[in-house]
Amino acid sequence: MDVDIAQVQYFVELITETGDIYELDNAIQTLAWEEQEGQLAQKATITISSHSTENGALIRSLLKINRIIRIHADWGAGVKKLFEGTIWEWQYSRSAKQDHSIVIYDPMIRLQQSKDFYYFSAGMSTPAILNAICGEWGVTVDYQWSQQITHEKKVFNCETVSDMIIKLLEEVRQQTGTQYAVIYKDGKLVIEDYGTNTDVYLFDYPATISTSDKLSMNNLVTRVKILGKADDNGRSSVEAVIDGNLDFGVLQEVIRRDDDKDIGKAKTEAEQTLKERGKPEESIMVTSADLPFLRKGDAVEMQAGNLSGIFCVLGVSHNATTKQMTMTLMRQPVAAATGGKKQEEQKQDTGFKKGDAIILNGPVYVDSYGNGKGRTFTNYKSTITIVAPLDRPCPYHVGGIGWVYPNEITKA
Repeated sequence: MDVDIAQVQYFVELITETGDIYELDNAIQTLAWEEQEGQLAQKATITISSHSTENGALIRSLLKINRIIRIHADWGAGVKKLFEGTIWEWQYSRSAKQDHSIVIYDPMIRLQQSKDFYYFSAGMSTPAILNAICGEWGVTVDYQWSQQITHEKKVFNCETVSDMIIKLLEEVRQQTGTQYAVIYKDGKLVIEDYGTNTDVYLFDYPATISTSDKLSMNNLVTRVKILGKADDNGRSSVEAVIDGNLDFGVLQEVIRRDDDKDIGKAKTEAEQTLKERGKPEESIMVTSADLPFLRKGDAVEMQAGNLSGIFCVLGVSHNATTKQMTMTLMRQPVAAATGGKKQEEQKQDTGFKKGDAIILNGPVYVDSYGNGKGRTFTNYKSTITIVAPLDRPCPYHVGGIGWVYPNEITKA
C-alpha cells in the first residue's frame, strides 16, 4: 500500500478514570514517541498548551499522573491506534507562554522500573521461563520467535524484570545466531523474528531526508584467549587461543574459565564473541518522512545515500510535529531476508539435528552466514551443538570449532 505522507493526520486522546474521553488535538504543541533497542517500553513526549480547554474543562486540570493517553493516526487506512500508555511525568512551565510537558510510557515501563528475584532449575525452555516471570506481573507473552533453547539453572537476584527478559533472549540469540525483536502490541509482549512484516516499504529520495553510516574498530575483537582457573597463587594457564579475521591486526579479548564453564562452553563463548565483534561495528541512522505505524523489528528497503537493500529497524523515533522519523538500522543478511515470510517457510530440512554425531570434511566458519573462514578439517568426528535457521548457508555448529555447510558433514 502506498502512503501519502502529506495526508497523514495524528490524534491524541486523554481518558480519565471514569472513562471520559477528551480530544487534545487543538492543544498539542509537540508530539513524539519512540521505542529503542534494549528497551521494552514505548515512550511518548507531548507538550500541551495550558490555556486550551476541552468540553469546558481546562486541559491542564486533566493532565494527572497515571491517566491514559492514546495516540492515533490516519494514513489512508482509517484511524488506527499507535500507542497507549499512562502519564508518568508532567512538568508545568511558565515563561513567554504557559504549557505542560508530559512523558507517557506503555505498561512495560513497570517491568523496567520493578525489581524481583527468581530461581529456575535447569531444563526449562525459553518460553516457559518467560511465561513464569511475566505471568506474575500480569503480562501475556506471545512467543513467535523461531528460536528457543533449554536453559541451564537460572538465578535472577534483585534485577529489573525487563533485564531478566532481555538476558534470557540474549542467551538464545548468542547460541542460535538469530536476531529477535521484542515489542508490546495489542496488550501482549510479542517476541518475534526480525523482518516478519508483510509490507516492506521502500525509502528513497525525496522521502529520505538524511542518512548516516559509520564504521568503527573501537569494539573490534580478532583474537580470544581462554584462561584456565587460577591456582592458589593467582596464576592461570592459557587453554586455547581462537583467532578471527587477523587482517585487522590482533585485538584481543580474554575469557576466564570458571567452575561452571567447561572448555567447550568457553570456546563457544569465544566464537560468539568473534562473531559479534569480529568485524568493524556499523552504526546506521536514517531520517525520513514519518510512517507512523513503523515499529522496531520491521524490515525496510533503503535506496538512499550509500544504503541499498533490506535493513531491519533496531529503534525508531516518530515526530508528529515535523512529520519525520529517525530510524536506527542494521543490515539484514541476504540469507536471512524474509520478504515478509516466516523463516519456517524457507527451511530445507537436511536431516541433521542437534546432538547428531557427524564427520566433518571441510572448513569451519565464524558465523552461520559463512563469514570468517577458519581451519579446514579432514575426517573430524564431532557432534552438532547448535542448529540455526536452515535457510542460512552454514546452519550447523559443530563441537566447539565453528559453523559448517551441510554438504561438508556426514552422519557418523
